[in-house]
Amino acid sequence: MPLHGNAMRTTVLLMESTPAVRTRVAAVLDAAGFNVIATESPYAAWTTLEARSDVRVLLADLDVSDAVGGLELARKVHDRWPSLGLVITSNHVRHLRPSDIPGDGCFLPRPLPEETLLQEVARAADQVAA
Repeated sequence: MPLHGNAMRTTVLLMESTPAVRTRVAAVLDAAGFNVIATESPYAAWTTLEARSDVRVLLADLDVSDAVGGLELARKVHDRWPSLGLVITSNHVRHLRPSDIPGDGCFLPRPLPEETLLQEVARAADQVAA
């Protein structure tokens, strides 16, 4: 059963570099009714955003070994697509100031309950729809 009434129409771009985590998070989002596009790098996420106009939420991991990290990706995405909802996660970073996250995005330290993840993704999607 979807957590969010509009989940079936909401496309989430998941940028996660760890394959096992990417698969698990994509499965959780998919089971909740979100349309999930999973990528492994900031470059792949950016390329996807340029090619698709249906993405409403970027769920990005900070812990990538790329020249452009998840937070830098979120900043660039917000500059280019300011209406896109942003949810940032990390296994290593425990705290970020709200001002560190672009727009009305949120930060979630991992591990975190699936319910929390789904609530924040739904909230980000609702902000876009509002």
